[in-house]
Amino acid sequence: MPADPLRRVDALLGVALRLARTAPSGRIVLAHLARVIDPAWITSDELAADLEASAARRREPVAPRAVERALRDAWGVKPTEELDDLELEPVAITPTSQVHRGIERGKPVAVKLLRPGIAASVRQDLVVLDGLASPLGTAFPALDPGALIREARERILDELDLEHEAEVQRRFHRALRGHPFLTVPAPVTRLAHHTVLVSDWVDGVPITRAPDPDLAAARLVTFVIGSARFGVVHVDPDPDDVRILSDGRLAILDFGATREVAAQRTERVHEALEAFADDDEHALGAALTELGALPAAEARTLIDVGRHALGVLAGPGPARLDTEEVVNLRARLLERSHELGRLVLAGAIAPEDLWPARATAQLFAVIARTGATGDWLALTRAALREGWNAGS
Repeated sequence: MPADPLRRVDALLGVALRLARTAPSGRIVLAHLARVIDPAWITSDELAADLEASAARRREPVAPRAVERALRDAWGVKPTEELDDLELEPVAITPTSQVHRGIERGKPVAVKLLRPGIAASVRQDLVVLDGLASPLGTAFPALDPGALIREARERILDELDLEHEAEVQRRFHRALRGHPFLTVPAPVTRLAHHTVLVSDWVDGVPITRAPDPDLAAARLVTFVIGSARFGVVHVDPDPDDVRILSDGRLAILDFGATREVAAQRTERVHEALEAFADDDEHALGAALTELGALPAAEARTLIDVGRHALGVLAGPGPARLDTEEVVNLRARLLERSHELGRLVLAGAIAPEDLWPARATAQLFAVIARTGATGDWLALTRAALREGWNAGS
């Protein structure tokens, strides 16, 4: 990458890291990254240390008395009046919440509780995102930093509203009812509150321990990429929240991070991907121009840089995606630093594409943690074309 664009990106990362260390919302982001990223992918010892520290903080559970108090405040009655039983020892802890096993009307349920005080704390410090506007605009001149920051702020607030999450989860549950290999637990809507979400309990192993990681990874591509055709993208696939059931189906447990997408925009993204796969720079340029992502004149450069960086991951045919391949991809990308610099200076991302882009990045980061083998470009094309019907 030319020196000037590289310095701009480095300056942006430096500002972002300083903000992340000092603000609750930033520390949450670091903790989320620590759940998905393999430390071997990181070249910065400083960032690796920050991720480890954030991961350690996320393992600290909410005290049992605080759990009971939060549930009583949410429901207006003692937890024992709504639940037959509740295990106060959490079964899962995330940066913003923790999950307990309970019994509701004779059936096992998962009780997700927002960490007390976390929503108010994050709302207060979301203003720190404004500190990214100047370096973001400097690093990526074609962007609209203000619009991107407003989008990030709105989506982060959505993630802190468990009643909103329950509504979205219900939509996914209903849409996937009867699907041959995808399932979503039903939320108990009568107990939904902005700080509490109760769902049917799911028994299964995390995708990182899937008996058949190749099949599980292919099905996860179908779910995450295919959700764009549903009109709501699931943004935050997490290794612990993607479970393999005893019958082989894939269960997705967490719906805190989602984003509605317009059908027309999904179609333009589909056209861009098809053009990239077919080496059609004219069609790719047209799609990128409509998306406002890149000038048509840079389509050829994007194809060349993308295919060089992806290597065997772009097919045709299956390729193993693991830590070694992620490191190799990064090295190959830097081999085209001059062209990459041009794309950085010319490229932009629309606010409505920010969370879907996060979904794609996290999807393949999770798959890399499994070391699965697949024809990733073909799987992605099928999922974006056919939605959840792909692979059925």
